[in-house]
Formats: sequence, C-alpha cells, structure tokens
Amino acid sequence: MLHGIKSFMKGLRNLPFRFYTRGGSMMDKNTRAKLHPCVAHRGFSGMAPENTMAAFRLAMSQPDVKWIELDVHLSRDGVPVVIHDGTLKRTANIEGRVIDFTATELGRLDVGSWFNPSFSKEGIPTLDEVLALTKGKCALNVELKGDDSDPEQLAQRAVDIIRSHQLEHDIVITSFHPNILRAVHRCAPALKTGLIIDDNPKDLVESLIALNASYLSIGFRHINEQLLKQTSEASIDVMAWTVNSDGDLRRLASRPEAFQLCTNYPDRWLTAIKEGE
Repeated sequence: MLHGIKSFMKGLRNLPFRFYTRGGSMMDKNTRAKLHPCVAHRGFSGMAPENTMAAFRLAMSQPDVKWIELDVHLSRDGVPVVIHDGTLKRTANIEGRVIDFTATELGRLDVGSWFNPSFSKEGIPTLDEVLALTKGKCALNVELKGDDSDPEQLAQRAVDIIRSHQLEHDIVITSFHPNILRAVHRCAPALKTGLIIDDNPKDLVESLIALNASYLSIGFRHINEQLLKQTSEASIDVMAWTVNSDGDLRRLASRPEAFQLCTNYPDRWLTAIKEGE
C-alpha cells in the first residue's frame, strides 16, 4: 500500500503546473483527496480517546482514510505500547510512567473515561494489537517516542513486531529523535523513516538526506512553496501536522503540491476536500 501511495504522489509531482491553481478551482475532489491524503492523528482522536482501539476503528470507518498516525513507548517488560505521553496522568488519571508498568497492566487501565465515560473500557493497546487490527486496511505512521527508553531497544522491538506482521512496506517510522531513526536503519535498512520537526531550518532537507530519511513530518505552519519544492526534488514525502480548523484544512487542501494532511478530524478533512476553497 505504501509503495502505491508513494508512486502516485511522485506521479503528481511530474504533472505540469497548469493542471492546478493556487485556489484549487481546477482540481476536483478526487484529485484533492489523492494529492493531500488524510492521516488520522492518533486515530480519529477528535471523536474518540486518542491512541485507543476505538479511535483506530473509527478512523478506518471514515471515507478515504488510508493512513493513521500513532505513538509508541516501551513498557517495563519491553513491549511496544501505543500511547503518546510517557506518563499516565493525563489519559489514565494515575501517577506513574509508562515504562514502570507491564504491557498487561497498561492494557487494563482506563484511558477512555477522560474523554467520555462511554469509553471507560479502552485500555492502552500494544503495537502488535494495532497492527493486527489495521493490517491490509490502513497504512501507519508509527512515531517512536523514546524519551525514556534505550533507542536501540525501542527500535529493535518495534521493528520485530512490524516484521512479524510482514508490514515493512505499509509503515513509516517517524521520530523527533535522529538517534532513534539511525537505530531503526541499523535494524532494518529498508524501512521507510521520517524526521518530525516543528521548525524549518535552512539545512532541513540536507539533514533529512544525511539521516537517510525519505519522509518529513512537519508542523503545518511551516509548509511553504520553497520547502515543498526542495523535498519534491529530493524525493522526500511530506506530512503536515496537526491541521484541525476548517479554514486551515481548506487552505492546505487547495495547494498544488503533494503532501499529507494529519488531523484529529478526518470528517473535517473530507469536507475541506469536497468544498475546496
């Protein structure tokens, strides 16, 4: 799936510029949807508790959502588990760090009630469980957090799970930490990797090339024509995060360059794609 999406986006880059306009009026909704694929941020996290099986199921039920972004930490027993924070206070309402609990213990926690009492049975899933759920249905952007784990161990454990499901070609591994991306490359040189950044330094593309990263996950406010031209020339795919307002979604969906839109609200993305600007 990942190879097919990448080939399509590269094809779009080679189309003459006259096929697009800055306002998107010459692009129909199908073209906009393919040019700016939706990435459901932590699942459909605007309608279900983030990084839960409920959020992932809801994301996959939405029209045209082919990508989900999620976050991974290691549990005390070295199991990759899907949660954003390194601590449990915000989503589980208990003190403690993820790395101080086993995967089984984390799975039994209530990480849904903070969002809505109807999600009280949602625990912290393992990466293995999420891959089993999404395999063959949705590509994944797996962010390795690594704030409290050894980079080599985190990379190896995540790679082992991905390989066990034979999903090397349907997943991109991303991280804010270059040392984690290097560790992933040592474990699995063929796995696609990407740097996450909320900045746009002058040497950004050069840094990505030096990391062997072919994917850039960047705060959406840094998206501009020059960056997208440079990444396109370097065959680096781009995801803009996290785009939640209707206006920002419409504005970015009207751009002529190919890049992904990461959002908590895939339904708003679809509306923006249909309406243009």
